[in-house]
Amino acid sequence: MSNAFASTELSTVVPDVSAYGYPGEPTGADLGLDTDLDVDLGMDVGLPDLTDLTEPLTQAAGHAVDQLQDMIVPALIGLADLSGALMVTRLALRGTEALAAFNNKVAAEQEAMSRRQASLETGSACWRRAAETAAGINARITVLGLEPSGPGDPPLPAPVAAVGVPLDLLWRRMAATDRAVRVLEARRAARATARLPSAHAEDSAHADWYDRLRERRRAALLRYAEGGPEPTAPTGGTGTAAAAPPSTGATEPPPPALTEEDVLREGADLLAGLPLAFSSASRDLIDDCLLEARRAVGRRPTAVRRYLDEASIIARKESERALESERVRRDAALRLDVLRAPAPAGVEPLPEDPAAVAVLERALRDGVAPAAADDRTVRQALVARSTALQRAYLVAALRRATEGWGAGSTHARADAEHWDFAPAAWAGHYWLRVRLTATGQARVFTMRRALTAAEAADPETVARWAAQDAERCAESAKYVEELGVLTEAEGVRAEFTWSTSKVHTGEPAPGLTATSGAQTGGTGRATGTGSSRTAASRRTRRPAPRARRHDD
Repeated sequence: MSNAFASTELSTVVPDVSAYGYPGEPTGADLGLDTDLDVDLGMDVGLPDLTDLTEPLTQAAGHAVDQLQDMIVPALIGLADLSGALMVTRLALRGTEALAAFNNKVAAEQEAMSRRQASLETGSACWRRAAETAAGINARITVLGLEPSGPGDPPLPAPVAAVGVPLDLLWRRMAATDRAVRVLEARRAARATARLPSAHAEDSAHADWYDRLRERRRAALLRYAEGGPEPTAPTGGTGTAAAAPPSTGATEPPPPALTEEDVLREGADLLAGLPLAFSSASRDLIDDCLLEARRAVGRRPTAVRRYLDEASIIARKESERALESERVRRDAALRLDVLRAPAPAGVEPLPEDPAAVAVLERALRDGVAPAAADDRTVRQALVARSTALQRAYLVAALRRATEGWGAGSTHARADAEHWDFAPAAWAGHYWLRVRLTATGQARVFTMRRALTAAEAADPETVARWAAQDAERCAESAKYVEELGVLTEAEGVRAEFTWSTSKVHTGEPAPGLTATSGAQTGGTGRATGTGSSRTAASRRTRRPAPRARRHDD
């Protein structure tokens, strides 16, 4: 065998792939977890201090990840920058539908993952979910930062850095950050939709009524701050009119007159379900309708239902508007982070698109979805980044796969597209060259240095090298057969086909030295593969794909 080729398909983003190989162990600073978040939840709107709830949530997350730790591949001590960047960029391409799941309870999410069966796919899926959840939390933090802080608000929590943190600590950190974000979101929603209108602060009767009206809203926000579900937006009308049975044509008695307690109950249900992003201006419109309904109880009983239905319509329409605006902002925040992120270490600079960034900045500021043409500009920018990152990942994954070929061998990177591998048994005279083409095809060549003029003129020398060429080609086939398994362990499917022809001649990459280099580990960027082989062998291995010959 003198050369082999295979089309590559990225099936799974393995979480510890970087341009420089396997990531090192994180430092003590990287492992630190700041659980000392100042999240005083005491609100002037009646929400109690939830600080006592922080410890149980962290303990729940810790219990879940302790179970998960046993199933994750031991080599995956932290998310690598290249893998993390590719995961989040793919998330940004999926868009806002994926972001809708990020506001779930982090500890419960992780506990569910801990029960999944261990394998390369499920382990990588847990890392992907962690990276995506971190990106979703960071998008919420960015949106919260758009509004000025109110009285007594805690500071914005720091964004979650997913790269280089072991999985259990990453989930603990996300649990703490999610808790702080929920507290801040609940405080701001309470100011907008659960406070007493200033016009009624001096009227004790009105103040008492409004306080009862907002009791369920405060309870809903409290549950959310504790880790419960987000308040559900109204979807239709309230009251008996919406649920009245169809008329039978006969004379029917009029429905019973609505009382002030009916107005209070329906109004409280309405306010409790308003989304977190509901504005105070829209809430004032609902307040006016509910106040008129209350006044109509004693003056015009037949008008009470009309005012309640009007309040319901306002709540539904303004809730849809608030949810859409929040979706647009979070989506823009996520995509801006992706387009502004620097290239991972060892990766060529990623394509930039100032026009796409400007579109997203406008969407983040105004909360209005981009026009179709602007949205295409953004998606093209994200696709360009994703393509560049995927190519860098394929190069890194193939290179790591070849590092599992043999202990005592050496590797040297010639450029961003190809690298050389010298088996120790070949004594430095031969090597294998691996290349990823522009079309994503992986190619493997058997290489040796060209004969000198004197060697080429000696028939016996030429015959001896020709015999050795045939021997090395046969040995090369064995390496290529193993490469199919090794690439799948890196999340890349590749079924190699090889053809027999002359050995290629050339010069090895710098760092792939002669006999001494091949035996000792080389110089420059050449690296011994003992640790790489160990890391690769820890992953779940699949049956090797059958390699094909042209003459099959």
